[in-house]
Amino acid sequence: MHSFKNNFLTEAKLKAEDYEAAIVMGFYTVTKRVMESTEDYGIKQQLYDKIENTPSAKKTGELIATKILKDYPQLKNKKAEVFGRTKSSLTDFWKSYDASDTTPKTDVKIGDKNFSVKIGLAQLMSGGKAESTATFQAAVKNSNSDLVKSPQYKKTNQVLEGFVKNTLAPSKIRPLIKAGTNKVVNAAEKAHKDCMKELGNLFNQSKEFKIEFAREAMSGYEKFGKSSPASADLMLVSTADGGKVEIHNVNDDSYCEKIATAMKLQTRFKTSQRTKKELVSPTNEKGGTGEYFFWSVISLIVDSMTEELNTNEKETLVEFNILNKVKSFVSKTWSKVTNFFKKGLRQLTSFLGAIPDIRVKRNVKF
Repeated sequence: MHSFKNNFLTEAKLKAEDYEAAIVMGFYTVTKRVMESTEDYGIKQQLYDKIENTPSAKKTGELIATKILKDYPQLKNKKAEVFGRTKSSLTDFWKSYDASDTTPKTDVKIGDKNFSVKIGLAQLMSGGKAESTATFQAAVKNSNSDLVKSPQYKKTNQVLEGFVKNTLAPSKIRPLIKAGTNKVVNAAEKAHKDCMKELGNLFNQSKEFKIEFAREAMSGYEKFGKSSPASADLMLVSTADGGKVEIHNVNDDSYCEKIATAMKLQTRFKTSQRTKKELVSPTNEKGGTGEYFFWSVISLIVDSMTEELNTNEKETLVEFNILNKVKSFVSKTWSKVTNFFKKGLRQLTSFLGAIPDIRVKRNVKF
């Protein structure tokens, strides 16, 4: 039982982005090379140890690495590293819209190949007002020049101006939306709904714009510059178990069109609780004030980055999500269960109102 518990809970704690490290580790395993210092490959020792103790993650990393080497055998002796946590320089174009997020689009870099990694369900972007505006203008820049003359462009551009930047609210945002008494929240919520409509209309009117919007969200070409290591040239997409892996070039218009057609647009608030060090206590570990910062974001989500999933694969994704929820439940309740039994068999039998009848079967098959 001890072994089952440890493996079960370790699996539950693995984050999706941790698979980037699993891919790099898997790459060195399948090329039969040794990683001398994990930090040199963008992997913290604690994360390295976690993946080492998670067989399914290791296996997924090795399967994905095998696919990379099949498509790009010239990378066999090249350095592989996790790149997604590296700070990168922004272009003047991007900064002109006050956008400041320097998170690379490249998650894993191997030799001269820059991979954006998407495991299972994928989010192409989740940007605030400045980031969303810059992405919007990048798509416009690479579309037909007549687009800026269209009434729909002007409508959409105007709606984006209504997005709210980082603002402080006296409570969580949902009650404020429901109450409808906060003018800033009300105006931003209206802008969110209008953006869904107007940006959706622009997507429908201009296939070229929609493709370029998806391409920029995937690659970051205008954000970092096409030659920057932070810009992703390749989309590496996989199921959670590594059973189905595909690699696509973001310069392939047909692939970008497919993603543009599949992506779902969301406009919403993001929030973060305001904290103060002096409020930290055993009952308030983060020092929460009860006040929340909120801002508008545009998210692009794709149900499947690969070819249309068949029924079995869709069921697998659903089962994977359900399993994660079960693991979380077990993690939270495990200590309660063990504490209950630690209080003794007498308390248990009293609770059941029964006298134990203990029988031993010597031959047990698991």
